[in-house]
Amino acid sequence: MDSFSKFTKNVSSNWTPFADKVSKGFTQYKQLATEKLGSNAEVTELPSDYVALEKRYEAVRQAQLLLVRHAKTYTAPPSQFDVQALQSQFSSLTSKIGGKQDAETVAAARREEEERNARSTHEHVLARSSLEVAEKIGLEEPLGAALFKFGSIEEKVGDEKLKQNKTIHRGFIEPTTGNIDSGIALAQNARKEVNAARLTLDAAKTSFKNAKPEKADAVRRDVEAAEDHFVTVVEEAMKLMRAVVESPEHLRYLSELIKAQLAFHKEAAALLGDLAPEIDEILVTQEALYRHNSNN
Repeated sequence: MDSFSKFTKNVSSNWTPFADKVSKGFTQYKQLATEKLGSNAEVTELPSDYVALEKRYEAVRQAQLLLVRHAKTYTAPPSQFDVQALQSQFSSLTSKIGGKQDAETVAAARREEEERNARSTHEHVLARSSLEVAEKIGLEEPLGAALFKFGSIEEKVGDEKLKQNKTIHRGFIEPTTGNIDSGIALAQNARKEVNAARLTLDAAKTSFKNAKPEKADAVRRDVEAAEDHFVTVVEEAMKLMRAVVESPEHLRYLSELIKAQLAFHKEAAALLGDLAPEIDEILVTQEALYRHNSNN
């Protein structure tokens, strides 16, 4: 009997806050529905400072989300939608397996393919294509020799691109994503709390208008408590949004992104700058031979 009494007591104590939460949620929903239906419901205006800050905060939040999304696209490996490339990878995989379908062999082959894809940029794809074509044409041919030189340099450019991508991930994408998941997430939750508190306050005001005289004092206290809570959550939300808007970290992350790109383009320019005169020399020689053979 004692155990049963203890059980019912625990259920009762746990049920009360749950019931209060459900009741509060229903009150907010009812108030929102009343406003949406266009009735003459009283709507508490948010402070002008809050509205102005919220606009600034939302602009920063959207900027962070947009930049992270595009930075991920910028650093992502090339999409593997080329049918011939897929067929080549499949042939390579099956040849490595050699007819043995044991799990260890398949896993090893897949890891090799994944490592190759991980070390892949548009520059690497262009380099591999150039080297493959150069071999088919023959290095003794001017075009084959030029493509071999280009492919070799472009592979180094691709390696520099990978360094850039890693730096961008470490210095921009990861910390910006962390900020979105922490500071911005807290501010977002605070904004929701403001909206909920505003609905609760307006619902309390409506109840006070319609309250019977004997219940007016109790309902007035509900309105005062709702007003105090509303002011508190507005102040907290403004504090969190201001922290996002005024944080220097956004500029720090942007600086890291710029530095990573600058370092890559410097190295790429140096590599291609050394290559360009060599290709021009092959071009001049080939043009002279072409004109000579055309005149004979």
